[in-house]
Amino acid sequence: MNFGVLFIRYTFIFFVMMRKMIVTGSEGFIGKALCRELVKRGIEVIGLDRKCGTEATKVCEYLKNEDIDCVFHLAAQTSVFNGNLEQIRKDNIDTFMRVADACNQYHVKLVYASSSTANPENTTSMYGISKHFDEQYASIYCKIATGCRLHNVYSPNPRERTLLWFLLNKERVSLYNCGQNIRCFTYIDDVVEGLIYSVGCNRQLINICNVQPVTTMYFATLVKYYKPSEIEVINEKRDFDNLEQSVNRGIYLVPLSYTSVEDGVKKVFAMRREDNSQKNAGAEK
Repeated sequence: MNFGVLFIRYTFIFFVMMRKMIVTGSEGFIGKALCRELVKRGIEVIGLDRKCGTEATKVCEYLKNEDIDCVFHLAAQTSVFNGNLEQIRKDNIDTFMRVADACNQYHVKLVYASSSTANPENTTSMYGISKHFDEQYASIYCKIATGCRLHNVYSPNPRERTLLWFLLNKERVSLYNCGQNIRCFTYIDDVVEGLIYSVGCNRQLINICNVQPVTTMYFATLVKYYKPSEIEVINEKRDFDNLEQSVNRGIYLVPLSYTSVEDGVKKVFAMRREDNSQKNAGAEK
């Protein structure tokens, strides 16, 4: 029996024993995808999101009053270009500590989203510093927590102001550093599988990453094949930008058959076409 079959069987057996989980940041593009998959697997999901009027700190109340099997903490300020230190401190550090402490108090597994920018080699922003703090805090104070370093996640419905979002929504897109920034673009389905894997993982920190480093120019060229746009190459480095987001190979990599960038971009447009067809069919009824 190969490892992939063992992984699927392990995940299925483990989830049979699970009943109820909390997802903070449930309205984000990763949170939505995770919630959909958990529901498919028979899990009752409690979604907490500021967009719906519920702060992530409400986790504390749920853990006190309900039988929760796991908390996925995805809520955060997520932009490396956000210079609002007070906002980052409040949402990425203070809130994380409250959620982590509550999970500790009630002995509930915590799976939290970290970032490739938490790697000290990649940290060029307050966002990266805040995620590095979360990792250090969890490693010392959280008895059953797993941090997931996510690497340049993309999906058919990407987060606003990411590279793919610009390529899908703008006719003219600027690529800094002459489009030579190197990233490990990781498809949303792989990230969801990695997060679910983390529920039964006893490691403090893991990588969920398609270790296929490509330039932003290469990624943009793939997207441009399906959706034409004008690419402006700028020989300039932005603040908080990093030429290469390296992967710390000393941190365990979740063993998945990761989607290649080529196949991932193809999936993005296939899913978008399918969604548009369903919307059009619904409008005609």
